[in-house]
Amino acid sequence: EDELRFGTRTDLKRRWTTVGHRPQTPVKIGYEFGYLYLALCPYTGWLFAMLLPYANKASFRLFCEQLSQELARPTLLIADRASFHQMADQPASCERLRLVHLPTACPELNPVERFFKEVRAGLSNRVFERLEDAYQAVESIVQRYNQQPESVSKLTLFPYLQNTQNLS
Repeated sequence: EDELRFGTRTDLKRRWTTVGHRPQTPVKIGYEFGYLYLALCPYTGWLFAMLLPYANKASFRLFCEQLSQELARPTLLIADRASFHQMADQPASCERLRLVHLPTACPELNPVERFFKEVRAGLSNRVFERLEDAYQAVESIVQRYNQQPESVSKLTLFPYLQNTQNLS
């Protein structure tokens, strides 16, 4: 699990152009943001995503409650050590989740970060006039991957995870 900030600010990336021509990209300096909360299963490619306005404890709790309702069995939820990724008083509505934290400053261990790299690539070099346009673009990218679970697995099933599926 992790979250990705997105919004109306244009994220510029490299572009191919003919030799001698400078690439032209429209830019908007915006300061409206939303957050994509996402949990996935690298083994199956299953995704659960929510678009929320804030990255805080209340939003994380809401995400966990909704995720828990989607789960048929107890599930391990791996998250980084962001201050709002804490559930000291885990509500009964999150009973199917067991929250485990990654080591500090190790985003490369989180499979969701690899997925977010693809989301960022889909949002780069684009101008969103309204925050709703950015929400729609993120939703479109997530839906595309949700329809292709094998693509999610290819992106996120890191070698260190491949032999751990049946561990209890």
